[in-house]
Amino acid sequence: MNQTIKSTLVFAIKLLVTIIPAYFVYTNITQTPGWDSGDLFQLFSQMDIWPLVVALVCLGVSNLTGCLQWKILLEKQDVHLSYGHLLKLYFVGLFFNNFMPGNVGGDFKKVYDIRVQGGQDSVGAGLTATFFDRIFGLFFLNALALGVGALFFVYDEQQRVFLLPSLWVFLGFCAFFATLFSKRLSKLLSRLTSYVFPKAVQDRFLRMQSRFQYFRKIRIWTNITILSALTQILRVLVHFFCGLAIGLDIAVSWYFFYIPMIAVISALPISIGGFGPRELLAQSLFAKAGVPGLESVLVQLLAYLASLLLSLFGAIFFWCDRKKA
Repeated sequence: MNQTIKSTLVFAIKLLVTIIPAYFVYTNITQTPGWDSGDLFQLFSQMDIWPLVVALVCLGVSNLTGCLQWKILLEKQDVHLSYGHLLKLYFVGLFFNNFMPGNVGGDFKKVYDIRVQGGQDSVGAGLTATFFDRIFGLFFLNALALGVGALFFVYDEQQRVFLLPSLWVFLGFCAFFATLFSKRLSKLLSRLTSYVFPKAVQDRFLRMQSRFQYFRKIRIWTNITILSALTQILRVLVHFFCGLAIGLDIAVSWYFFYIPMIAVISALPISIGGFGPRELLAQSLFAKAGVPGLESVLVQLLAYLASLLLSLFGAIFFWCDRKKA
């Protein structure tokens, strides 16, 4: 198939995956008994600005800790760049993530920048560090949801059903990490998938797997776990404070239970910028906590706007670097 036709077809599918859930979100809101367009204006007019400021601070600090985690993973592979320089690349990646499918386009931009800054040998290091950083963040989010669910929602019949999917995802992540860090398992997997994927793909997987051996030490796992915990907890709190800004008064445990599930879906490259499936899932989940559809969607949009606002620093850094080049 022609590459242009293939790209157009993929984009069309992602556009549909974005628009169709968004349509259901819209109809769910407008068909609510007593709905009036003035409800949206009322929410904005009564919005408290200070929780939004706190949300921005939480998100900003989470970006600082996330960049530090990325730096540790790069240095473990002998890619040594200053924290300030990596922070610029990190924010540029955040900016691109807001406009690329599945919130992963910025990750490829970061890998490219590491290759430019560190040389040809740093391509594998940049890819491995960025991939591990993203996967471990999702893993910790899922573990967080599972832990909160076991503590607060295990006796709630309506919420308990979500523990099983979270458990399966958690076990899947554990199996994935075991495969990455075990040479025997990775070779077995490579042998089994050789009937499906070409040899070039197998070789790339084995090269990446060999780089993951740098991360097997207890000390680096401890550092990464602490930083990931700070980063992901702060990013969940961003949604909590966005909820407070519009007067949403529910326990923070609901956010720690639902937001990780929404984050996993948003990370899938199936829609444009995560829109559509993210809002539809948020609307469906938070309805079980008694949150109206409009408020649940507005929390997601405010959190996205906060991310977009901070990522504008990445746009500035990107533009300045282009002018220098």
